Amino acid sequence: MATKKTNAELFSAVLYLVIGLLLVIFRTQTLGWAMTIAGVVFVVAGVLDIVKKNMVGGAVSLIIGIAILVLGWLAAQIVLLVLGILIAIKGVLALLDALKKHKTTLLDVLFPVLTIIVGVMLAFGNGLDIMILIVGILLMVDGILGLLNAVKK
Repeated sequence: MATKKTNAELFSAVLYLVIGLLLVIFRTQTLGWAMTIAGVVFVVAGVLDIVKKNMVGGAVSLIIGIAILVLGWLAAQIVLLVLGILIAIKGVLALLDALKKHKTTLLDVLFPVLTIIVGVMLAFGNGLDIMILIVGILLMVDGILGLLNAVKK
């Protein structure tokens, strides 16, 4: 069971790192790519949840993924808001998990805090180009910290 969790953490970390690099290098062009990747990730996660008999979680992920893929640029602000809120929620849940540990390290807290910051910036950020650059940098840092955390286990 620990191997599956580590693989998922590695995948998430690499995904954050790649998206962050693309955002820094290509900025606004990659927003469309990032939305497509996010949509595909949500669809895949939804299908996997449904296969695992988690119908409600799978249906929600599937609907969000399809909405991101279909609406694309027409609903970019809504997609960024939803994606940012979901990333922030993921960060809050990870932070709560980290704080429940008997022995919590700085890395255990820093990774979720950065995830929360990225989510809030995506959801409520102004100045799209600057925000994309900052989010790209934060995603790269988040990805690197996630890789270090996953490899450490």
